[in-house]
Amino acid sequence: MSNTMSCTEVEQYVKSKVKPKRYLHSVSVAETAIYLNSKFNTNLDQDDCYKCGLLHDIARNWQAGDLLLYTKNNQIPLEKEEVHHPLLLHAPVGASLVKELGFEEYETAIRWHTLGNKDMGKLGLIIYLADYLEPRRTFLTDSQRVAYNKMESLEIICLNVLKQMKHHFKDNALSFATSTKGLYDYLKEGGTF
Repeated sequence: MSNTMSCTEVEQYVKSKVKPKRYLHSVSVAETAIYLNSKFNTNLDQDDCYKCGLLHDIARNWQAGDLLLYTKNNQIPLEKEEVHHPLLLHAPVGASLVKELGFEEYETAIRWHTLGNKDMGKLGLIIYLADYLEPRRTFLTDSQRVAYNKMESLEIICLNVLKQMKHHFKDNALSFATSTKGLYDYLKEGGTF
């Protein structure tokens, strides 16, 4: 496998690696990534947005023990929050897997699609937002989704998503992961991708 795979080949590959419901989510993220790329004229390749969206959850159906073992065996640096919540490990494991497949250009985007990071790049920002905003997500109302779609930049959308998360976390006595806080502070200070 290499990054010369067609979108159809990537679809078939992902379909063979994840559960049907996860596959539908992945397709929805891929389609939302294309939408965001087009709407905000980011000049990223549409196929890259689609393929990266398809591949973002490639390790999501792995068991926690397998994720932990993979990160240990491959000496993958982890955030402390990922160690405490092994489900989050599907992001660094997925990033490693796509690199092995020859999709090095997607590694950073997939690595940070769960926690976010100020260094995740434009493709990373699109995948991070597409994963949150895709229409199959039930934690957003239609009116919230419409409000996000009316915002004028990806950075403003992301800052507002993070503000909503922060409010939710505060209500549940949780706090941002270190990388998420870094992203939030970066955007609050006017940072762009």
